Amino acid sequence: MNLIIHRGSHEVGGTCVEIATGEARTIIDLGMPLADPRDKSKKLKSFSLTGKTIPDLIGMGILPKVSGLYWGLDDERPVDAVLLSHPHQDHYGLFPYVRRDIPVYLGEDTDKILQASEVFLGDKFGDHDKKILLRDREPVNVHGVSVTPFLVDHSAYGAMAFLIEAEGKKIFYSGDFRGHGRKRALFEKLIEKPPHDVDVLMMEGTMMGRQQEDTRTEDELELEIADEARIRAGMKLFICSGQNIDRLVTFYRASKRSGATLVLDLYTANILHELGRSSLPVPTNGFKDVKILFTHHFMKRLAYYEMKHWYERWRSYEIDAKGLQRLGKKAFVIYRDSSLNELEKSGIPKDSVMFYSMWSNYTLEPSFDRTRAFMDRHGIQFKEMHTSGHAILSSLKRFATAMDPGVIIPIHTEYPDDYREHFGSKVRCLHDGEKFDG
Repeated sequence: MNLIIHRGSHEVGGTCVEIATGEARTIIDLGMPLADPRDKSKKLKSFSLTGKTIPDLIGMGILPKVSGLYWGLDDERPVDAVLLSHPHQDHYGLFPYVRRDIPVYLGEDTDKILQASEVFLGDKFGDHDKKILLRDREPVNVHGVSVTPFLVDHSAYGAMAFLIEAEGKKIFYSGDFRGHGRKRALFEKLIEKPPHDVDVLMMEGTMMGRQQEDTRTEDELELEIADEARIRAGMKLFICSGQNIDRLVTFYRASKRSGATLVLDLYTANILHELGRSSLPVPTNGFKDVKILFTHHFMKRLAYYEMKHWYERWRSYEIDAKGLQRLGKKAFVIYRDSSLNELEKSGIPKDSVMFYSMWSNYTLEPSFDRTRAFMDRHGIQFKEMHTSGHAILSSLKRFATAMDPGVIIPIHTEYPDDYREHFGSKVRCLHDGEKFDG
């Protein structure tokens, strides 16, 4: 059994790994690169790929050159399977180019989130003839290769790591994970009961080189947000990913602590509903301190997809501009540019605050200009309230010690050479496209 990192050996995002045996070839993840391969100083925009052929995208360095993976090429037989670890664009963003006759393996929660994202955000996952839904620690057989998924703590709900077993060897692909989120019990479970006799550990290192970055737990973040909310006399707005379920729970709990009502949009409410967990904060689960803001933008998208039931089911929990006005300082509202008109109709009270709960560099992009102008118009204070979705160094060390592999291969990191300092002689740094015999 051998492996190739087609992309991700020296960068965060755009991950693609191939694991091959004498009988089967399996791809893990096929993500959109965060940076444009032609100019690493620029972010890659998905709309810039429109109209490009697969040979074009391979030539541009956007699609990794993997035989048997894409449509319309005169390749040998298709790869046997593609695994998806979690629903973040830097891991699934190039899936629309995958041949539809290749089976795709993914978690049930990941599948639900991707379906909602396509409807609300236009994020395409592609057409696939066969999707196999994975369950935590239940192995599946792919042409003689055993694949066991492990749920992990990450900012993407339902994120999975994979244990690949074949030809007497074991490779563990960590995917993206952390140990300080609301699902940290999954991390501790993996530490306490790791797979045995792992030959190769492919371990993410997003936070390598950023060891000093703030890494509060979600519980600590909740308390900080609640404390700040209590001293603000105006509306509380927040920006976070609608797919970051841990963070949405954090904002709900902070809202409750500060005596406010959480106001979600249709996208976020439907993701929480579709996941089908009674503990998640939506009105259909009995959370009376949660309301749903209907916006023209999302209602139009749902009508286009003939999915009006995705807003009709929230009618009895709807809040409009007048309702927001009545709530005033008791409103704790998720913000999107597409909801700007509805928010401004409600009137923004003095001493309002915007909690920003995403990677800070996103605020430097032109797409944030409209949000910044909105805050300036209404004198809204800007407060960063975030913690990483990735493992800090101490968690990486605990993880590597528990796994006790023969070899550690860095992936999803800009600092692969730093691994040797922390993990010793077991580390083997690869380059993209380099084959490693496991």
